[in-house]
Amino acid sequence: MHSYASVLYYLITMDDLSFIVSSHIPEARHRVAKHLIGYATIQYMDRGSVVAKYDDRTYEMSGEWFWPAFPGAYTVFHRAPECDSWSHRHLAFQGPLLGRWMATGLWLVEPQLAPEGTDWAEYFDEMRRLAETPTRWGRLRAVNMLEALLLRLAESRDVHANQEPWLLRVIQKLESMEENIEDLALSEGVAESTLRRRFRQATGTPIHKHKVLARIAKARSMLTESDLPLKAIADALGYQNVHFFNRQFKQFVGVPPARYRSTR
Repeated sequence: MHSYASVLYYLITMDDLSFIVSSHIPEARHRVAKHLIGYATIQYMDRGSVVAKYDDRTYEMSGEWFWPAFPGAYTVFHRAPECDSWSHRHLAFQGPLLGRWMATGLWLVEPQLAPEGTDWAEYFDEMRRLAETPTRWGRLRAVNMLEALLLRLAESRDVHANQEPWLLRVIQKLESMEENIEDLALSEGVAESTLRRRFRQATGTPIHKHKVLARIAKARSMLTESDLPLKAIADALGYQNVHFFNRQFKQFVGVPPARYRSTR
Protein backbone atom coordinates (compact mmCIF):
# COMPACT_ATOMS: atom_id res chain seq x y z
CA MET A 1 0.00 0.00 0.00
CA HIS A 2 1.12 3.54 -0.71
CA SER A 3 1.10 6.18 1.98
CA TYR A 4 -0.13 9.62 0.99
CA ALA A 5 3.49 10.77 0.92
CA SER A 6 4.44 8.08 -1.60
CA VAL A 7 1.38 8.90 -3.70
CA LEU A 8 2.59 12.48 -3.89
CA TYR A 9 6.07 11.26 -4.82
CA TYR A 10 4.62 9.52 -7.85
CA LEU A 11 2.20 12.25 -8.86
CA ILE A 12 3.71 15.71 -8.52
CA THR A 13 5.15 16.63 -11.90
CA MET A 14 5.50 19.77 -13.99
CA ASP A 15 3.74 19.03 -17.28
CA ASP A 16 1.55 15.97 -16.74
CA LEU A 17 -1.76 17.83 -16.54
CA SER A 18 -3.22 20.43 -18.89
CA PHE A 19 -6.21 22.54 -17.93
CA ILE A 20 -8.85 22.92 -20.63
CA VAL A 21 -11.65 25.12 -19.30
CA SER A 22 -13.33 26.17 -16.06
CA SER A 23 -16.56 27.89 -15.13
CA HIS A 24 -18.63 29.36 -12.32
CA ILE A 25 -22.39 29.56 -12.84
CA PRO A 26 -24.10 31.04 -9.75
CA GLU A 27 -27.61 30.10 -10.98
CA ALA A 28 -27.06 26.86 -12.90
CA ARG A 29 -29.99 25.17 -14.61
CA HIS A 30 -28.20 23.22 -17.34
CA ARG A 31 -28.17 19.50 -18.03
CA VAL A 32 -25.05 17.47 -18.94
CA ALA A 33 -25.41 14.03 -20.53
CA LYS A 34 -22.39 12.58 -22.35
CA HIS A 35 -19.37 10.35 -22.49
CA LEU A 36 -16.16 12.28 -21.85
CA ILE A 37 -13.38 11.37 -24.27
CA GLY A 38 -9.78 12.01 -23.30
CA TYR A 39 -10.38 14.40 -20.41
CA ALA A 40 -12.01 14.65 -16.98
CA THR A 41 -13.73 17.28 -14.87
CA ILE A 42 -14.38 17.92 -11.22
CA GLN A 43 -17.63 19.67 -10.31
CA TYR A 44 -18.46 21.54 -7.11
CA MET A 45 -21.74 22.89 -5.74
CA ASP A 46 -22.30 24.86 -2.56
CA ARG A 47 -26.03 25.52 -2.89
CA GLY A 48 -29.04 23.78 -4.38
CA SER A 49 -29.85 20.17 -5.29
CA VAL A 50 -28.47 18.06 -8.15
CA VAL A 51 -29.11 14.56 -9.48
CA ALA A 52 -26.05 12.80 -10.93
CA LYS A 53 -25.97 9.48 -12.80
CA TYR A 54 -23.04 7.29 -13.87
CA ASP A 55 -24.32 4.53 -16.17
CA ASP A 56 -26.87 2.81 -13.87
CA ARG A 57 -25.85 4.51 -10.58
CA THR A 58 -27.88 7.51 -9.39
CA TYR A 59 -27.02 10.02 -6.66
CA GLU A 60 -29.04 12.88 -5.19
CA MET A 61 -27.04 15.76 -3.70
CA SER A 62 -28.12 18.78 -1.68
CA GLY A 63 -25.82 21.38 -0.20
CA GLU A 64 -22.05 21.25 -0.59
CA TRP A 65 -20.71 18.41 -2.79
CA PHE A 66 -17.96 17.46 -5.23
CA TRP A 67 -18.56 15.07 -8.10
CA PRO A 68 -16.52 13.88 -11.09
CA ALA A 69 -16.97 13.28 -14.79
CA PHE A 70 -14.33 11.17 -16.48
CA PRO A 71 -13.70 8.90 -19.49
CA GLY A 72 -15.62 5.65 -19.35
CA ALA A 73 -18.91 6.14 -17.55
CA TYR A 74 -21.84 7.83 -19.28
CA THR A 75 -22.33 10.85 -17.03
CA VAL A 76 -25.56 12.77 -16.52
CA PHE A 77 -26.25 15.55 -14.05
CA HIS A 78 -28.98 18.18 -13.74
CA ARG A 79 -30.93 20.10 -11.12
CA ALA A 80 -33.24 18.08 -8.94
CA PRO A 81 -36.99 18.40 -9.67
CA GLU A 82 -37.68 20.46 -6.53
CA CYS A 83 -34.72 22.79 -7.14
CA ASP A 84 -34.84 26.00 -9.19
CA SER A 85 -31.04 26.27 -9.63
CA TRP A 86 -27.73 25.43 -8.02
CA SER A 87 -24.39 27.23 -7.61
CA HIS A 88 -21.98 25.37 -9.90
CA ARG A 89 -18.20 25.42 -10.48
CA HIS A 90 -16.16 23.09 -12.62
CA LEU A 91 -12.61 22.51 -13.86
CA ALA A 92 -11.68 20.35 -16.88
CA PHE A 93 -8.25 18.84 -17.55
CA GLN A 94 -6.38 16.09 -19.37
CA GLY A 95 -3.02 14.36 -19.21
CA PRO A 96 -1.24 11.25 -17.91
CA LEU A 97 -1.49 12.43 -14.30
CA LEU A 98 -5.19 11.51 -14.37
CA GLY A 99 -4.27 7.88 -15.08
CA ARG A 100 -1.92 7.85 -12.10
CA TRP A 101 -4.61 9.28 -9.84
CA MET A 102 -6.90 6.46 -10.96
CA ALA A 103 -4.21 3.81 -10.46
CA THR A 104 -3.50 4.91 -6.87
CA GLY A 105 -7.16 5.24 -5.91
CA LEU A 106 -6.86 8.99 -5.47
CA TRP A 107 -9.39 9.93 -8.14
CA LEU A 108 -13.00 10.06 -6.94
CA VAL A 109 -15.40 7.99 -9.03
CA GLU A 110 -18.65 9.06 -7.36
CA PRO A 111 -20.02 12.18 -5.63
CA GLN A 112 -18.70 13.07 -2.18
CA LEU A 113 -19.77 15.51 0.49
CA ALA A 114 -17.36 18.42 0.80
CA PRO A 115 -15.13 17.98 3.89
CA GLU A 116 -15.76 20.44 6.68
CA GLY A 117 -13.34 23.14 7.77
CA THR A 118 -12.49 24.77 4.41
CA ASP A 119 -14.15 27.52 2.39
CA TRP A 120 -14.32 25.36 -0.74
CA ALA A 121 -15.94 28.05 -2.90
CA GLU A 122 -12.97 30.34 -2.26
CA TYR A 123 -10.56 27.42 -2.71
CA PHE A 124 -12.11 26.38 -6.02
CA ASP A 125 -12.08 29.94 -7.35
CA GLU A 126 -8.37 30.29 -6.53
CA MET A 127 -7.65 26.95 -8.20
CA ARG A 128 -9.56 28.08 -11.30
CA ARG A 129 -7.71 31.41 -11.35
CA LEU A 130 -4.33 29.70 -11.20
CA ALA A 131 -5.34 27.17 -13.86
CA GLU A 132 -6.10 30.05 -16.23
CA THR A 133 -2.87 31.97 -15.62
CA PRO A 134 -0.36 32.17 -18.51
CA THR A 135 2.57 31.26 -16.24
CA ARG A 136 3.79 27.72 -15.87
CA TRP A 137 4.26 28.17 -12.12
CA GLY A 138 0.69 29.32 -11.71
CA ARG A 139 -0.58 26.23 -13.48
CA LEU A 140 1.65 24.01 -11.34
CA ARG A 141 0.14 25.59 -8.22
CA ALA A 142 -3.30 24.76 -9.63
CA VAL A 143 -2.22 21.13 -10.15
CA ASN A 144 -1.05 21.00 -6.54
CA MET A 145 -4.32 22.50 -5.32
CA LEU A 146 -6.31 19.96 -7.31
CA GLU A 147 -4.27 17.07 -5.95
CA ALA A 148 -4.56 18.43 -2.41
CA LEU A 149 -8.34 18.52 -2.88
CA LEU A 150 -8.34 14.89 -4.05
CA LEU A 151 -6.26 13.93 -1.01
CA ARG A 152 -8.76 15.62 1.33
CA LEU A 153 -11.58 13.70 -0.33
CA ALA A 154 -9.58 10.46 -0.13
CA GLU A 155 -9.24 10.90 3.63
CA SER A 156 -13.00 10.42 3.97
CA ARG A 157 -13.05 7.09 2.14
CA ASP A 158 -10.92 3.95 1.93
CA VAL A 159 -8.50 5.13 -0.75
CA HIS A 160 -6.53 1.88 -0.68
CA ALA A 161 -9.62 -0.14 -1.62
CA ASN A 162 -9.56 1.49 -5.06
CA GLN A 163 -5.87 1.04 -5.79
CA GLU A 164 -4.87 -0.90 -8.89
CA PRO A 165 -1.22 -2.04 -8.47
CA TRP A 166 -1.07 -3.54 -11.96
CA LEU A 167 -2.32 -0.27 -13.45
CA LEU A 168 0.23 1.84 -11.60
CA ARG A 169 2.97 -0.57 -12.68
CA VAL A 170 1.88 -0.38 -16.32
CA ILE A 171 1.62 3.43 -16.24
CA GLN A 172 5.10 3.79 -14.76
CA LYS A 173 6.54 1.56 -17.49
CA LEU A 174 4.62 3.41 -20.21
CA GLU A 175 5.94 6.74 -19.01
CA SER A 176 9.52 5.52 -18.74
CA MET A 177 9.55 5.40 -22.57
CA GLU A 178 11.57 2.17 -22.31
CA GLU A 179 8.96 -0.40 -23.39
CA ASN A 180 6.52 -0.59 -26.26
CA ILE A 181 3.00 -1.85 -25.63
CA GLU A 182 3.70 -5.32 -27.05
CA ASP A 183 6.68 -5.83 -24.70
CA LEU A 184 4.71 -4.37 -21.80
CA ALA A 185 1.93 -6.93 -22.31
CA LEU A 186 4.54 -9.68 -22.38
CA SER A 187 6.05 -8.50 -19.09
CA GLU A 188 2.56 -8.47 -17.55
CA GLY A 189 1.90 -12.01 -18.78
CA VAL A 190 -1.15 -11.14 -20.86
CA ALA A 191 -2.00 -10.78 -24.52
CA GLU A 192 -1.60 -7.29 -25.98
CA SER A 193 -5.34 -7.15 -26.73
CA THR A 194 -6.10 -8.05 -23.11
CA LEU A 195 -3.81 -5.33 -21.79
CA ARG A 196 -5.35 -2.76 -24.12
CA ARG A 197 -8.86 -3.75 -23.02
CA ARG A 198 -8.07 -3.77 -19.28
CA PHE A 199 -6.31 -0.41 -19.49
CA ARG A 200 -9.22 1.22 -21.28
CA GLN A 201 -11.74 -0.30 -18.86
CA ALA A 202 -9.74 1.00 -15.88
CA THR A 203 -9.00 4.53 -17.13
CA GLY A 204 -11.44 5.20 -19.97
CA THR A 205 -8.46 6.11 -22.17
CA PRO A 206 -6.77 3.90 -24.81
CA ILE A 207 -3.32 2.80 -23.71
CA HIS A 208 -1.64 4.26 -26.80
CA LYS A 209 -3.19 7.67 -26.11
CA HIS A 210 -1.90 7.63 -22.54
CA LYS A 211 1.56 6.85 -23.91
CA VAL A 212 1.33 9.75 -26.35
CA LEU A 213 0.11 12.16 -23.63
CA ALA A 214 3.01 11.10 -21.41
CA ARG A 215 5.45 11.65 -24.28
CA ILE A 216 4.01 15.11 -24.99
CA ALA A 217 4.20 16.01 -21.27
CA LYS A 218 7.87 15.02 -21.24
CA ALA A 219 8.46 17.04 -24.41
CA ARG A 220 6.91 20.14 -22.83
CA SER A 221 9.19 19.76 -19.84
CA MET A 222 12.30 19.31 -22.00
CA LEU A 223 11.39 22.31 -24.13
CA THR A 224 11.12 24.62 -21.14
CA GLU A 225 13.89 23.20 -18.96
CA SER A 226 16.63 22.61 -21.53
CA ASP A 227 18.20 24.14 -24.63
CA LEU A 228 18.31 20.84 -26.50
CA PRO A 229 17.58 21.09 -30.24
CA LEU A 230 14.19 19.81 -31.37
CA LYS A 231 15.79 16.84 -33.12
CA ALA A 232 17.56 15.80 -29.93
CA ILE A 233 14.30 15.98 -27.99
CA ALA A 234 12.48 13.99 -30.67
CA ASP A 235 15.23 11.34 -30.63
CA ALA A 236 15.19 11.12 -26.83
CA LEU A 237 11.43 10.55 -26.83
CA GLY A 238 11.56 7.82 -29.47
CA TYR A 239 10.18 9.71 -32.46
CA GLN A 240 11.39 8.43 -35.81
CA ASN A 241 11.84 11.97 -37.13
CA VAL A 242 11.46 15.56 -36.01
CA HIS A 243 8.67 16.24 -38.53
CA PHE A 244 6.34 13.71 -36.90
CA PHE A 245 7.29 15.10 -33.48
CA ASN A 246 6.35 18.62 -34.64
CA ARG A 247 3.03 17.43 -36.05
CA GLN A 248 2.00 15.38 -33.01
CA PHE A 249 3.06 18.08 -30.54
CA LYS A 250 0.97 20.67 -32.36
CA GLN A 251 -1.98 18.27 -32.49
CA PHE A 252 -2.07 17.92 -28.70
CA VAL A 253 -0.73 21.29 -27.50
CA GLY A 254 -2.08 23.59 -30.22
CA VAL A 255 1.23 25.16 -31.26
CA PRO A 256 4.49 23.74 -32.70
CA PRO A 257 7.33 22.92 -30.26
CA ALA A 258 9.48 25.89 -31.30
CA ARG A 259 6.66 28.35 -30.67
CA TYR A 260 5.81 26.66 -27.38
CA ARG A 261 9.43 27.05 -26.25
CA SER A 262 9.58 30.72 -27.28
CA THR A 263 6.51 31.62 -25.23
CA ARG A 264 7.64 29.91 -22.00
